[in-house]
Amino acid sequence: MSTLVSGYKRGPPSAPAGHLSGVTPDGHLYWDDSVLRTELDRFYYRNWLLVGREEQLPKTGDYLARTIGTESIALVRDKEGQVRGFQNVCRHRGTQLLEEPCGSGLKSIVCPYHAWTYALDGRLTGAGHMGNVQGFSKEDNSLFPIRVESAAGFLWANLDPKAGPLTSQLGPFLSRIAQFSMAQLRAGPTHTYTIEANWKLLVENYSECYHCAPIHPELNRITPYNTGDNDAFFTEGKGKFSGGYQTFAGDYTSMTLSGYTRRPPLPGMTDEDRKRIYYYVLWPNTFFSLHPDYLMVHRAWPISPHQSLVENDFYFDPQAMAQPDFDPSDAVQIWDTINKQDWHVCELAQKGTRSRNWHGGRYSEQETLVWDFDAYYQEQMGRNGP
Repeated sequence: MSTLVSGYKRGPPSAPAGHLSGVTPDGHLYWDDSVLRTELDRFYYRNWLLVGREEQLPKTGDYLARTIGTESIALVRDKEGQVRGFQNVCRHRGTQLLEEPCGSGLKSIVCPYHAWTYALDGRLTGAGHMGNVQGFSKEDNSLFPIRVESAAGFLWANLDPKAGPLTSQLGPFLSRIAQFSMAQLRAGPTHTYTIEANWKLLVENYSECYHCAPIHPELNRITPYNTGDNDAFFTEGKGKFSGGYQTFAGDYTSMTLSGYTRRPPLPGMTDEDRKRIYYYVLWPNTFFSLHPDYLMVHRAWPISPHQSLVENDFYFDPQAMAQPDFDPSDAVQIWDTINKQDWHVCELAQKGTRSRNWHGGRYSEQETLVWDFDAYYQEQMGRNGP
């Protein structure tokens, strides 16, 4: 079985041409309200986003509600067993329908304002005092649908009715991880962070380890900053993802407090995979970190130009979780430490980018993927590259 990554070396000469001569984006892109509105429209409302897991909706009437920018969406398991996606908005007066982030036991969806009632497939089934309203029909007032697909055990949503299928955006990435049977993993702990930094700074930070030696001594001890390869770039157009891997030093076996793990490797891991952690950014906001014994996922959701919500989820092999001595804290605790170190420097960067005198800086040889993200971002925004 082939390993997940092979090919490109970190930094030049195999990095995308131009990154060593490039300049980072101007500071106003991290602060401007109008820029964020454009980003939400072009990136968050027109791309496939990871919004949940299949096992979160095991039964009819189970639901998830998500906030994406100014939009609220709901995913509901209907009576036919299908996961349906809707704008979480009543067709009458625009009232938000489902208030909790998740729940179960829905028989129907009832607006809390005027009790308009919708079936779990989105059809309007009840609307009091509307029978004599000229031109009104229940058929024309179903919930606004959104597209939902399932892949690798995850649920993905797209608010753009004209978008291509999930495979058109992430097909090459999904092919890479297919050998690991991600659908069989089960959720462990989740941490949520509110960070005073723009979402792009979080992606840029995840995309390089230039900062790892001074900022992350725990991480750098286990996977030195100057090890590993990159093999996926946004600017190559082979799928909306970028990244590569880092290699364990010595005989370390996982990113844990000790650097070692007693958990068995995930199914599909080769001997070579077991010496690596794979790090990928899935456009625009998901960080996919595959360790030998667990999967870690971050999702960065913009709240404002200078504030983001990050969800950090851990997934493990259910057979390992069933063991009486299963304890994920060795992984969760070290990443909580690393996360907080990252969030602190991202918040410092957010403050500094507001300076009137700072209009971008130069990329180092270690920032190939930062350049790649920034260049792709500028392209998607219709601007000149960095």
